Amino acid sequence: MKTLISITLFTVTAFFFAASCTKEEASNVPVSGDYLPMQVQNNWEIEHTEKMTITGTKVFDNKTYFEFIQGTDTNYYRNENNKIYCRRSTEAESVKFDLTAGVDKSWQFGSWTVSLVSKTDTVLVNHTKIPNCYQFFFDIPMAADDEHSIWLAPGIGFIRIDCGFCPYPFLNLIKANINNVEITFP
Repeated sequence: MKTLISITLFTVTAFFFAASCTKEEASNVPVSGDYLPMQVQNNWEIEHTEKMTITGTKVFDNKTYFEFIQGTDTNYYRNENNKIYCRRSTEAESVKFDLTAGVDKSWQFGSWTVSLVSKTDTVLVNHTKIPNCYQFFFDIPMAADDEHSIWLAPGIGFIRIDCGFCPYPFLNLIKANINNVEITFP
């Protein structure tokens, strides 16, 4: 009888603990949209890096770019026909992310060789699965320890950075503000 009471008490206690524990889900995670949404004030906070924010626009060679600032680094991006061009103020533009490329296709981005590794990755950020992410691999062929990958998610943009030579190999998005909607990954 004592054993039956102990089992019942354990079962009831376990039920109350399980009922009181809830798993927080990510909020406002889009399932479709641009792979790099560009609107002034959009921002991304990725683990162990400085916040990246679109602060305005600038015109170079009669083309309008969005100004991305991360710490002291400034890059300018524009999307034309699902090819995302990037430049610094004194450099010519080149395609950084080609969303039209086939898997395993490569192109030059400055001194980097960029390859589209996948268009179907599912990235797990905390407890949230983000499907249909594009993975881009960057490499300078004659350099050591420069390789890295960047994943872009639909409707979010930057979702993960992989840096094999960094102290934190996978850097995931913590939160973002995309088109005035906050996305969080608790």
